[in-house]
Amino acid sequence: MYLPTVRTATATWLAGTAAALVVQGVFPEKFAETTAWGVNAGWQREIAIWNLGTLVAGGAIVAGDSDPIRAQLRGLTVLSALFGTNHAVAAVRSGKPGNIAWAVINGAGVVSSLAALSRRETPAR
Repeated sequence: MYLPTVRTATATWLAGTAAALVVQGVFPEKFAETTAWGVNAGWQREIAIWNLGTLVAGGAIVAGDSDPIRAQLRGLTVLSALFGTNHAVAAVRSGKPGNIAWAVINGAGVVSSLAALSRRETPAR
């Protein structure tokens, strides 16, 4: 019986995540037609963004990044940047306070993450 390695299983999972990114990010209407939930472009973008952030972090870890915490932070930075952009666009269009707040909060996350990533540290063991 074949048992995949943890690295192989994770890479396979990430391949599925990449497929979901494409489906939700590029073909959201076509996908929505096949579900009970229908189209919600804002939420479908958020799902695609989550998948991209997961791929950035997971891909670096599977590739053997020597510092998985930094790899994860890079993924989280991508998430905050794109979530913030999605909320900022919605805020400009709607003026809704929730979108404004989350655009600002995610922007602060990006600034904090980039500041931390700019530091040269040796991996914690």
